[in-house]
Amino acid sequence: LLSVSLIPLILIIALQRFSFQVTGNKVTSDIRKVLDDYAYYNMESILHQFNMNLDLNVRLLEALIKIQADRMEEALRGKKAKRRKGGAKSPDEFLDTITLESVKNLNDKRHSNNVYPFPVDFFSENIFIVKGASRKKVDKDLAAFRDLTEVFKKIYHKAPQIIYWQHVSLESGIIITYPKGIALPKLFDPRKRDWYKMAKKAGGLIWSEPYVDASTHKPMLTVAKPIYRSDGSFAGVTGIDIHLPLIFRWMHLNPDWAEGAERMLLTSHENKKKFKILARSSMEDSLEKWNQPLKLETISSEDTTEFNAFLNELFEGKSGVRIMRYKGEKAIWVYGGGKGRVIALLLVPYKNMTELADRTEEFLWKKNTQWMRYSALFLALLLITEVIIVIKLSKKFTSPILDLANAGQKLAGGNFDAHVDIQSGDELQQLGDIFNRIGPKLKEHQKMQQSLVLAGAIQQRLLPKDVPHIPGFDIAGLCRFSDETGGDYYDFIEFEKDDSGKISIIVGDVSGHGISAALMMASARAIVRSNIRHFTSDLSRIMYEFNNELTADSETEKFMTLFLGLLDTEKRTIIWTSGGHDPAIRYHAMNGKYEELSTQGIPVGFLSNMNFETAGPLKLNKGDIVLIGTDGIWETEREDEEMFGKDRLSQVVNNNKDKSAEEICRIIVDSVIDFCKPRKPEDDITVVIIKVL
Repeated sequence: LLSVSLIPLILIIALQRFSFQVTGNKVTSDIRKVLDDYAYYNMESILHQFNMNLDLNVRLLEALIKIQADRMEEALRGKKAKRRKGGAKSPDEFLDTITLESVKNLNDKRHSNNVYPFPVDFFSENIFIVKGASRKKVDKDLAAFRDLTEVFKKIYHKAPQIIYWQHVSLESGIIITYPKGIALPKLFDPRKRDWYKMAKKAGGLIWSEPYVDASTHKPMLTVAKPIYRSDGSFAGVTGIDIHLPLIFRWMHLNPDWAEGAERMLLTSHENKKKFKILARSSMEDSLEKWNQPLKLETISSEDTTEFNAFLNELFEGKSGVRIMRYKGEKAIWVYGGGKGRVIALLLVPYKNMTELADRTEEFLWKKNTQWMRYSALFLALLLITEVIIVIKLSKKFTSPILDLANAGQKLAGGNFDAHVDIQSGDELQQLGDIFNRIGPKLKEHQKMQQSLVLAGAIQQRLLPKDVPHIPGFDIAGLCRFSDETGGDYYDFIEFEKDDSGKISIIVGDVSGHGISAALMMASARAIVRSNIRHFTSDLSRIMYEFNNELTADSETEKFMTLFLGLLDTEKRTIIWTSGGHDPAIRYHAMNGKYEELSTQGIPVGFLSNMNFETAGPLKLNKGDIVLIGTDGIWETEREDEEMFGKDRLSQVVNNNKDKSAEEICRIIVDSVIDFCKPRKPEDDITVVIIKVL
């Protein structure tokens, strides 16, 4: 009887163990899949946002170094920036938005973050003289540069999160650095530094290679620009230094998997499939001498085949996600190209992604082993009692796990309302609570996607429904967003009464994508329309007021380019102005040639109180075509990194010049999309055609 009872019991225990293991594997597998999918998407989004922030801050630094160089040259020439016509402020007056109190607060903040390893003074600068410098030349230049503190301070305030040092170094041997810190080494001569030589040779703005800072021994990168005296002779170089590890403050990682993560910027020299680490978040202050080159580590992995495929994708400018070992540890590699040959790389330990699933698997295995041990003990004591215990334990452990497995299948199938109700009061209940939080988070993400689609539909309604029907002209426009929402737009505004026969034509391009760009586009459209109704034909005034309003309303890292034209249909002329927008293109029907309608102007929404010149009037003849577009046309790249370009655009117009304006717009957009296949255009595409009949 004991054998008859024991054999079935042993079989039951074995089956229960197998069922427990299969169910546990299913649960951990489903959890692992959901977490992996969510993490990959989240990391790619973080990397994409970092690339946009990096690009915007590079543009900001280049704009600031140009202003800084202008101020240095004005100091050398004994001139000061004068107030410009039309109420616009000079760059010096634009920088006057800073106050002493704000600099004091900034000073305290930078110390609290331990950015500088020694005390610094934001109300003064260091002045050094290179050994052997001519006293006569030094005295003359020092007299010109006696009031630089305010200039440095105001420029610093525009980007305190980026700028580490500001400096100017002259051929005469003068070195001026801001903020004031410790002394430079006695043998330091900026004229021997690579960034100085590069700027002097290039004659324009340059970005240096990474190097060791002479005063802090920190890894630095410098954007520099040469300055010249009034007679055109080379005077020296002014620069802005960036502490490389601080760049990664723009990359915010999920704390659930940020531990041990590494953020890097890679660069390739001479188009070789060999990438060096330009900067990394864990980069320590260099222990090398300041007058020796900074050694850059080459990125590598023990997984040769996978790593070679990774290098090929980097060389081709592709983005992606791969799983490879880094320094012996399995990691998730998320990468994507920024501007030029700089690639952002995010390395996250793979164990961070699988920690929850691993804990679940370990927990289930532990419980299974414990249950088997108790079963064997109870079998030795009392068979009947063991049978009862086995039944109770099997129900106690398998029921919650089966609930988790079923709910996991529903969640994997897209049912984000999948829910489990486990009231066991132990780790299984904790696991159930964790599972119940996953579905709402995924559902919230899906709602966000649906909101973006709705926002895109609303944004399309802001574009003109009808084009102006004017005798003697054929006008059309077309806009295609790269995402659900976009930052491009165009508009036509017809006038009545005294200004009848005139049409305003607007084409704009907001930096970036997504909801923020769409909101800025809608705001810009309303502001432009209001100013056009008020100032009508005064394009310079319209742009001046529009720029001030947009600058006041928008964030500092957001700006846009804008083309504003006024077509006189009776005189068949056009005048125009531009806020940093690419020139319009005119096709001459008489000689078949193309010309660009250029004008000066910086992007709007960036600096307030700036003037914008009006060009024209330009006489248009029968058969002429005027094309206004955004850079999403000619800067679109295909897989081999070849751009669509303006030559190819001109050829498309030339081949279809006899067709209607609407057909030409459609053909241009289709040509750009076909050109970059199988990839999708990464930027919005907008084109307006004015055809003279």
